[in-house]
Amino acid sequence: MEKDNIYQASRYVDGEMDEQERLEFERSLATDAELRAYVEQYQQACVALKSHFAADNDILRLRETLNTLNAEHFKPEAKVVSMRPEVKDSSIRMYTKWASGIAAVLIIGLLVFNPWRKTLYDRYSTATTMSVTERGVGPQTDLEKAAAFYNKKEFTKAEPLLAKTFTADTTNSLAAFYYAVTLIQDKQEDKARSILTSLYKGESAFKYDAAYYMALSYVKQKRKAEAKPWLKLIPKGMANYAKAQELAAKL
Repeated sequence: MEKDNIYQASRYVDGEMDEQERLEFERSLATDAELRAYVEQYQQACVALKSHFAADNDILRLRETLNTLNAEHFKPEAKVVSMRPEVKDSSIRMYTKWASGIAAVLIIGLLVFNPWRKTLYDRYSTATTMSVTERGVGPQTDLEKAAAFYNKKEFTKAEPLLAKTFTADTTNSLAAFYYAVTLIQDKQEDKARSILTSLYKGESAFKYDAAYYMALSYVKQKRKAEAKPWLKLIPKGMANYAKAQELAAKL
């Protein structure tokens, strides 16, 4: 699937799709954030690569590297034959017939290095939206402002507002939980765990969400052994149970 997405993204950007393919691909783009990321990264890489490479020994070294990577990751007949000093756009007709030029360079690079590939933490993070159910009639509260930032993934802006709300009322489990999540995002896992531990020991609606994010805080630091016990604490029927089971199997 990953190879298909990268290949289709390259065809879309290079204008190789017919009208029907293009329309279907654009419908997929509207709902698939990862596919949009492939397209955006491919476009950016095209611009960067074409403006960066010059007619010198770097091209020869790059060609040798690509042929090595190609032999490792694709069929034997799929080989980058050459790269002319003047890098220009080229079409790729199928996976096993690599033309010389920018498309071959980019697709292999994206498949092998894929710098924006989601981490386990990002893939299994479920607290993607912060909902504040009670809307005041007056000026926007700190909690409401925090939710607005959080939902735009502006965690560093949400964090101080959540800290303020949590400090003012440590029994506010919603503020406590989302404050802990922003701390994890900000690489303050130890501080987040202190809050999450208290939430898990309590009886709020965030009890098992706290256990799940305790596990994720360890996953983010690649401390898999410490994550597993927390995943086991999430009982069947809870919102994150299926995700916890799936994540535990990957650790």
